[in-house]
Amino acid sequence: MESLAGEEVHRETARAKINLGLKILRRRPDGYHDLCTIMQSVDLADQLHFYRAEQDQLSCSDPALSTGPDNLVLRAVALFRSRWTTPGPGFHIHLAKHIPMGAGLGGGSADAAAALRGLNHLCGNPLDPHTLSTLAGQLGSDVPFLLAGGTALAQGRGEVLTPLCWEGEVFYVLVYPGVAVSTAWAYGQVKPSLTQSSPYLTFTSSLSGGRVAGTALFSVLENDFQELVERANPIVAEVRTHLSLAGAQICSMSGSGSTVYGIVDDRVAALQAHQGLGARGYRSFFCVPA
Repeated sequence: MESLAGEEVHRETARAKINLGLKILRRRPDGYHDLCTIMQSVDLADQLHFYRAEQDQLSCSDPALSTGPDNLVLRAVALFRSRWTTPGPGFHIHLAKHIPMGAGLGGGSADAAAALRGLNHLCGNPLDPHTLSTLAGQLGSDVPFLLAGGTALAQGRGEVLTPLCWEGEVFYVLVYPGVAVSTAWAYGQVKPSLTQSSPYLTFTSSLSGGRVAGTALFSVLENDFQELVERANPIVAEVRTHLSLAGAQICSMSGSGSTVYGIVDDRVAALQAHQGLGARGYRSFFCVPA
C-alpha cells in the first residue's frame, strides 16, 4: 500500500458469502439457470481502497488476478460510469485480496458490489438502491445479494432476494482445498432437479421474509454441485471428511465449489477445528455471519 500515491479517500469491505444449500431448478431460455439457495455473508473479506486519480485504474495485492478490463471491479466501474454520466474524478482502486479465487465464496462478485457501493458513495449517492441492484444483476447473479449481505433466500438466477432474520448463534469453519472450480464448467455439468420436491425446497418454500431457524435448515442442506465437484476433485470430499472428524456437526460445499464449510455451534470448538485443519496444511478460515 505504501507505493500508492495520494491520500486514501474511501474504503469498502467486500464480504464473502456461503450458500446454505443450493438447488438448480431449470435452465432458462436466456442460458442462465433458475435456482433456490439461502445465502449468508461472512466476515472473511477483501478490502477495496479508493484513491483519487486522473483515470480509473485497478491494482491488486494478488499478482495472479487480472487487473485489466475483464476484472469485475473495473467492469462495475465502467457500468456505474455508463449510468451516472456526470463528470467526476477518476479513482485508483487497490484490491487487497483475502477471499480465495474460484472457491464458491463470491469473491469477485463481492469486489464488484463493493466497487458499486464505493463509487456511489464517492459521487454523492446519485443512484438509489434499486438502480444499484439492477446494475449489480448485470454483473453477476451473486452481486445483488452482496451489495447488502446478511441472510437472504435467493431465487430466479440469484437476483430475486427475500431478506431473512437468523435465529441462534453459529460459527463456520471454511476450508479451501486449493483447487479452483470454474463456475461455467460447474453449471455446464449440473443436471437440474427432476422434481420440485425435496426437504430443502420444502423448507425454503415455508420462508416468507421471516426468521430462519438454523437447526431446521442445517438438517435439510443439499448442494446440487457437490457430488459432481467431489467426483472431479476428490480432495473436496477429503476436506469434508476432515471437517467432520474435526468436530463440525454439518458439512457442505459453498456455491459451485470448491470451498467446504463446517457448521459448529460452539466458538471454542470451531476455533479448534480451524486450527486443526490449518495444521494439516489446508487454507482454513474461522468465520461468523456478517
